[in-house]
Order: sequence, then C-alpha cells, then structure tokens
Amino acid sequence: MDETTVMIYGAVGDDWAGLDAATLVPQIDAAPGNITLAINSPGGLIMEGLAIFNALARAQSAGKKVTCRIDGLAASMASVLAMAGDEIIMAPNAMLMIHNPWDVACGDAQDLRNAADQLDRLKTTIVNIYAARTGIDVTALSAMMDDETWLDAATALAQGFCSTIGTAPSASNAVNITKFGFRKAPNHRLIAGTALAMAGNQPARPPVNPKGKSMTPEEIAAAAAAEANRIADQTAQAAASASAMAVANERARAASIRELGTKHRIDNATIQGLIDTGVSIDAARNSILDVLAARNEGDHSGAPGGAITITADERDKWLQGATNWLIVRSGMKAAVTKAASARGEKLDLSPGEFAGISLRDLAREALVRSGAKDISRDPAQYIGEAFTMRNAISQGAGDFPILLENTMNKVLQAAYQVTPDTWSRFAGTGTVTDFRPSNRYLRGTFSSLDSLTDQGEFKNKGIPDGEKQQISAGTKGNIISLSRQAIINDDMGAFVTLASDLGRAAKLTIEKDVYALLVSNPTMYDGNALFSTAHRNIAGGSWTLPGGVSAPAAALIGVAAFDAARISMASQLDPSGNEILDIRPETLLCTLFDEGQAKVIIGAPYDVEVSSKFQVPNKVAGLVGDIVGSARLNVGTSGHGWYFFADKEMAPAIEVVFLNGIEEPFLDNSVGWRVDGTEFKVRLDYGVGAINWRSAFYNPGT
Repeated sequence: MDETTVMIYGAVGDDWAGLDAATLVPQIDAAPGNITLAINSPGGLIMEGLAIFNALARAQSAGKKVTCRIDGLAASMASVLAMAGDEIIMAPNAMLMIHNPWDVACGDAQDLRNAADQLDRLKTTIVNIYAARTGIDVTALSAMMDDETWLDAATALAQGFCSTIGTAPSASNAVNITKFGFRKAPNHRLIAGTALAMAGNQPARPPVNPKGKSMTPEEIAAAAAAEANRIADQTAQAAASASAMAVANERARAASIRELGTKHRIDNATIQGLIDTGVSIDAARNSILDVLAARNEGDHSGAPGGAITITADERDKWLQGATNWLIVRSGMKAAVTKAASARGEKLDLSPGEFAGISLRDLAREALVRSGAKDISRDPAQYIGEAFTMRNAISQGAGDFPILLENTMNKVLQAAYQVTPDTWSRFAGTGTVTDFRPSNRYLRGTFSSLDSLTDQGEFKNKGIPDGEKQQISAGTKGNIISLSRQAIINDDMGAFVTLASDLGRAAKLTIEKDVYALLVSNPTMYDGNALFSTAHRNIAGGSWTLPGGVSAPAAALIGVAAFDAARISMASQLDPSGNEILDIRPETLLCTLFDEGQAKVIIGAPYDVEVSSKFQVPNKVAGLVGDIVGSARLNVGTSGHGWYFFADKEMAPAIEVVFLNGIEEPFLDNSVGWRVDGTEFKVRLDYGVGAINWRSAFYNPGT
C-alpha cells in the first residue's frame, strides 16, 4: 500500500508555511494509503491542530495506518497531534511537552471570564485525548499540564506517550522555542534559543514560499516588506491595547480613591494628592484612615474639620458592605445566597468599595469610625482595641466584633440550611416556648351521633378520653475562638470554615438524634414501646385489629409486605377506641441496601414479584410519596428493617420541636477571656420525641 508522509516542521496552523488545516487536511484525506506524520514542532493553534487530528482519525477509520514520528520536539499542540498515531515513534533524543492551553484576551470582565471558560473547555478536550492514549487518570494529567511537563523519550515511553523509541535525527532539526512562553524548557540540543524572532507570541515568517512555486527577487522583497509591515502592525496593536488597559486601570484607581475621599469628607487637595502620587487603593485607604484618626484627635465641636460623626444609617451600610466582602472572599457567597433563597429572601452580596480590604484594615477602620484616638500602627495592638471599643451610637459592642459575628452567623446558618438531611422528610416540626416538658394531646372521638329518644329528646354524650405525650427542648452548642494572630495573618479560613463546619454539625446533630430515638424504640406515655405488640404497629407480633386484621409477619420489602403494613396502619383505632382512623402511609424509610429495590416495587405498574407470563397490576404502585434510604438504619435495624410513616404535616409520629420556632442555630460573641481574641458561642435549642404511635408501622425485615 502507498504511504504518504505529512511533515509538521514548524508552528501548527502556520498558513505561510503550509502547516494550517486548510493545507494539511486535504492532503491527509487524499492519501491513498498509510500515513506517516513527522513532527518537529513547538506547538501552535489549538483549533487548527484539532482539525488535523480529526482528519487523521478519519483516515484510521477508513483502514489506513497512521504512524506519528517525533523527530525532535512535540510540544504543546504538537504533542496532541502525536497522540493520533496507531504507533508513536520517538527519537531517543527527542522531547515531548504538555501544558495548559493559553491565549491572549482583552475586553471587559465578562469577556475575560468567557475566555477563561473557553480555555477550560479546550483543556478538557486535550486531557481526554491524552488519557485515551496513555491510560493515565485525567486528574493526574491535568496536574501534569498545570506543571508544564517535559518528557524525554524514555519517560514518554514509560508513561504511554509513545510506543517505540526510534533512531536519532540530525541536530539540524533544532526548533526555537524561546518566544513561546514556556516556563520549563530544558537545555537540549534539539531546542534552539535564537533561531526564531517573535512579535508577541507569533513566529516571524521567512520571506519564502513553501508551496513549491519559484519566486522572483522582486516577489521575495515584496513578501519580506509585507511581513515586516505585519509585525509592525501587530506590535502597534499590542501597544495600543496595553495603553488602553493602562488608561482604564488608572481611571478606575482614581475613581475609587475619589469615592473613598468624598465618602469620608476628605478635602479635594488631599484626594488629588493621593491620585497624583500614584498610590494603590489600599495605600490610599490607609492614608484616609490616618486623616480621620487625626481629625478625631482635634476639635470635637462639630465644626468642619472636627470629629467625624457616623450616623446609624452609615453604620449599617458599613457593616453590610464589609460583611458582604468577607462572605464573598470566604467562598461562601453561593451557599449564603442559596440559603436565603430557601427562606424566600433575596440577598445582594455586592461588596462595593470593600472589595480587596484585609481584616486588619477593617479593624482599623472600625476604630476610626468609632472615634478612637491615638490609634497604634501595630496590628497586634489596634486589633485588640477594635475588639473592646464601644460603639459611639449604641454604646454597645464595637463595629468590628459585630462585623465578625454577622459574617459568622450568615455562614453558620447558610451551611445549616444547605446541609442535606432525611429526618425532615418523615418527622414533623413544632414549637415550644420554654425548656419544660410540653404536652401533645391526642383526643378521642364521639364515633357517631345518637338517634333521639322516643320522646324526641337528645341523649347526653360522654366526652371521650384522650392521650397525652410529652416532649421538651434542650440546648446543644460549642464555643470556638478567633485569635488576634489569625486576624493579623488575614486568615479568613480561621473562622469562616469553622462557622461552616459548625452549621453542618448542627444539622447533623438533629439527624443523629432523630435516628437514635427511632432505633432505640422509646417508651411512650402508656409504658409500651413506640413500636410494640400493645400498639399493634410492629410486624412479627401477635395482635388483631378490627375486621380480623392480624399482625403481618416480619418480612423483607415486597409487594405483599407493603400491602399488609398498609392495611394495619389504616385499621388503627382512635384513643377512645370509637373510630377507625384510616391512616395511610406517606413515607417509606428503609436502609440503603433496600432503597433501590423499594423504588422499583413502588414505581412499577405491574407486580414485580409475579413470575408468570401474565402481567398482574401492582397493588402497591405509588403507595407512598417519598422513599428515604439511610445508612443510619443499616446497623440499627439489622440491615433490612423498614418503616411506614403517615403524612408528617397531618399526623406526625415523631416530632422535632424548636424553642420559639427558631429552627436555625445562632451565635453570640464576646471578647475572649481564655484566648487572646474573641469567642463565639454556637447554640441550637431543640428536642426530639415520639408523639403518636398510630402514625407509623415498623417491620424488622428478618
């Protein structure tokens, strides 16, 4: 079979050198037989390279063998092209390099985000190509690309980037990579450092026609002049772009400084001086704080230039903006927004002017705003003062500890809100007003109305007895500390991560308590266990309900077992024994082992346990609205126990009560006595109890 050699000796996508897809793809498609791709390239344009790669893949699908030969260097996009070969032959002194795709972008913030997203998508495509060839995990490959990894032939063979080590090429095959922006290029005889001039990131093109046509001296001169003009235009465009960006940055800096100065009533001369000296926004903020601090030490008569006055409205805006910035910087913005949305709230977490400010600077600014005098330059000292400074408006805690408390409280509640649980899917919620036992009454019924006597008189009706179950709330919580050292180090994770962890812990604490109560099968008001023969709500017992309904046998989940439990629940009598309650199951709670099969049984239109060729309708199809699987039952119920629960809103069997209806943890803070900083106390007041055994049914499974 004929063989065609396609050479990529240069930058992939270079149309002047004939290395673009428009030139090479037709050549590959027209090849009558096997193809050899000879590579000595520093890389190039990704989309051009992918078009060439796909053309080689089409050739393979047509039954043609593709051999990739790395004669010198296969770097960047060229290394991706090398992966197209059925066989990859690498010279013993050749090199292969993989790294992240990169690009140059300009525009507004959204344009730059879009460019970054596109680079991420391209990286995913390239990683998958490497992974398919080498068998290396995509995570490991991604890390190799992050590090710009250079491989010699032996290493490439060991890691699957090539299949054979061939013979060495001539040193004249050296490729220049100096201007390609590589960070870790090795000192190698096939990698030249001065052979190629660059403008920006594009190689200068030699004034020759690689298409094979002869050129007159005049044509060569014209081509050289055109290339020189191209380089000059590109350089001018790059300079113009850089100049425009510099102008935009300077305008933004000046506007931010002027906004800060105007807000704090700094005179125009001082503001203009800060702008003219070219200081950063952070440096300007510190200078403005110094001016405010000095102003506080002067006239307190209220005359212009005297002590600053912070109104309640300005204080609220400061606390809100600073809190927003700490939440954004901590990485919890999405969680806090999601939690607010779940409560029906819409939050604006824009940090505004506070973007970029450190914890240290927030502490110092809080002191200045509170009217402090002689503020130290030592962070260890002024941070301590920020914790103990009283607020000039409320005479309560200073703004800095309140700021930290606001941030931690929002993060704490957000983490609590977004942490998943299962108890809320089968247990009801309620409210208590104190920590004393609260009564939950279940009243009897009058059954039916009586007929009048022969004389037309109404009969007296006795008030039926009821039942009383008690439930109470308690307190659970912890104390965490935030040291001055953590604030000096500007360590956001020191307290935000702790707040998030405590929020999740609070949610899981209730989850654990509900399951512990359920598995323990607690004793009810009548001295019998929640699930017991006396209550006629447990399989495997010996009891009978009206209509001759007997206790079902202990059994694994199944159509017959579900139907028997349904009948048992619906046949329960009210506390006075006058009325059949007709309670229906709403939730199935089972182990993780059984959750999948339970969904199959409940969701099937036909009985999955019937093995005959005739389809029998499934009598428990759609029996419950929710199926909950939990690993917390895997041990507590011997691995296969399951429960039916009635509608938790109408007739809860288990209830979680919260003090005064506050269902989220909250926190208080105070200046630390045991630590050099501040302490936060996280607290959640709630209780768990079983209140109605008629609303649940338990089958131990085996």
